[in-house]
Amino acid sequence: MRVTLEPLAANARDDGLLFHRPDGATARLWTSVLSWRCQDRLLELQALAAEPVALPEGEPSEPASGAIARLQQALHAHGGLLLLRNPAAAFAPERIALASGVRLFAIAATADEACWDAALSLALPVYGVRGVVACEVSSTHPAAVISALAYGNFCCEEGLSLARLAEDPAGVGLAGREPITASVIVRGGFEAACLSGEEVRWDDRGNEGYVRVVARGPSGTCWTQPRFVAPRAGGLPGAPGGGHGRC
Repeated sequence: MRVTLEPLAANARDDGLLFHRPDGATARLWTSVLSWRCQDRLLELQALAAEPVALPEGEPSEPASGAIARLQQALHAHGGLLLLRNPAAAFAPERIALASGVRLFAIAATADEACWDAALSLALPVYGVRGVVACEVSSTHPAAVISALAYGNFCCEEGLSLARLAEDPAGVGLAGREPITASVIVRGGFEAACLSGEEVRWDDRGNEGYVRVVARGPSGTCWTQPRFVAPRAGGLPGAPGGGHGRC
């Protein structure tokens, strides 16, 4: 079933994040928005969990990687997640490995998206958050929503909602409620293909590293989460792409 929420709408005064159930009712996750000045940079962070978690205080003398590690340790025992709200400002793509352990990145600008692709190219399991987050869950308990966020079982919608997203070991298929144009993004942030129609599909070649899709239509845009693609014998050499056109 589908639930929706807007994590980036939370602010430092919030301790609850509403999510909307299929029947129209609402429930809450616990959240805490943090702004920590570290030794080497400013971190804008957000903790998410099914129940309240006692978080450590910021320490200006520690490096950003140490701050992230302490927060991760506090959240891990409660099944909580850490969202980095300023990936480009905090690290930039060339230093994004320092954010290892963060599960969610806010994607507010092209520079944040470049950081996301840089992290994915290092095989870091990071999922992008923007707009309305639509999760696929087995129940509407807060813990199920946290699990969906932790494993990338969600899309990010800005006006466009997909009718179907089907992922399998061989590729990914999308169906729109209207005609869509889908950019297939792979390792390094390269656009490997542009697919158009009410239903589209990408079949893995084995050299993508990861695959994520940005679908656009008259109603807006929808972003899927990355699938990591295992290397395949006989995969095409060099940069992925070719054969489908570009958006």
